[in-house]
Amino acid sequence: MPILKGLKSSLVISILLNILLIGMGSVVVNKIGGIDFIKKQMQPAPSGKGSSDYYFTKKSIFEQSDVKDVDKLFIGDSITDYGEFQEYFPDEVVLNRGIRNDVSKGVLKRINEVVDRNSEEAYLMIGVNDIRYSTDSKNFEKRVTAIVESFKGKDTTLFIQSILPVNNKIFGEEVSNKKVKKFNGILQRIAEENGIEYIDLHSSFVDNNGQLDKKFTIDGLHLNGEGYKVWVDILRQK
Repeated sequence: MPILKGLKSSLVISILLNILLIGMGSVVVNKIGGIDFIKKQMQPAPSGKGSSDYYFTKKSIFEQSDVKDVDKLFIGDSITDYGEFQEYFPDEVVLNRGIRNDVSKGVLKRINEVVDRNSEEAYLMIGVNDIRYSTDSKNFEKRVTAIVESFKGKDTTLFIQSILPVNNKIFGEEVSNKKVKKFNGILQRIAEENGIEYIDLHSSFVDNNGQLDKKFTIDGLHLNGEGYKVWVDILRQK
């Protein structure tokens, strides 16, 4: 019986120690920024903040493409990357130049390949990852302005699209919708100053609480099929 009592005592002590460690771990997580901070650290590095195999692989593939006479070209991050735009415009030559996790700095570093396509139309959507990775608003404005200036002298009609809202209840607090509005204000101003059409997608996706409507998303950040349909329907009206 003493042996059994000893085993029980050891088990109780072990359980108490585990509870204590879990509690301490929870305190540490909260101190460093909570679960949203942990999620952020688990994301692959964006192209503007370090090496990304996916970014450089896609960039290399784009540069080797010899497609000509392009009608529509889409530029952006994963929200663009995931879109099957060629299927939405089957009678046109459409190129997707979205790269998952990209930021304005990453787009600027690869913009020459995009501009040299001399497409009829180009649609830019960038900024949500700049917000996620705390890009200063002034640097964001400077980089987007440089992207726009890269198209000067070309026949391409460039459109600047707004950043979409995020559903914080699903995705977490990593992206502030208040900052989304601020960055959209920057994008709209850049468009107006350069005589470019600004496409307000944001208002078609936001719900009454200022969040990305849950009917358009699964993870709270990216669009589902219904979301892409709404996006494309807006573009078809242009």
